Amino acid sequence: MEQIDRDPDFQIQQIARWLIETPKAERPRTAVVEIRDRFPDVGPLGACEAIRLANLIRAGGADATA
Repeated sequence: MEQIDRDPDFQIQQIARWLIETPKAERPRTAVVEIRDRFPDVGPLGACEAIRLANLIRAGGADATA
């Protein structure tokens, strides 16, 4: 069973929040490409982690401020 990180780092939280708050029309490229362009110090795994966290928050399963 995969262990879920219950305390993602602050930058991942900020990126997840950005994904949630930015309308899709303002992010025309794929999420990983958009994240890597806007947050160049985040690697592909960090981008995927931020997407995963954003999806959990949208589903009500996580809180980006926790």
